[in-house]
Amino acid sequence: MSQVTRQAIEEILGGLKENDYAAIEATGANLKDIAEAKSLADGTSDIVGQGESALAGPVKEVLTILGERTK
Repeated sequence: MSQVTRQAIEEILGGLKENDYAAIEATGANLKDIAEAKSLADGTSDIVGQGESALAGPVKEVLTILGERTK
């Protein structure tokens, strides 16, 4: 399993502000969770349209953080 480092997360999400990185790290998400949240945020996931309630745990938390970055 790949280690969750800032570099690994930024390879998936691009550059991050320190507070965004800290918030994502605090979710306990693994790289697969982060990649899934990014896919959902970009609208490229297979489960788009099923409603955010279908999400749980770290994926939902990371998706929320990503949504806040765009505000």
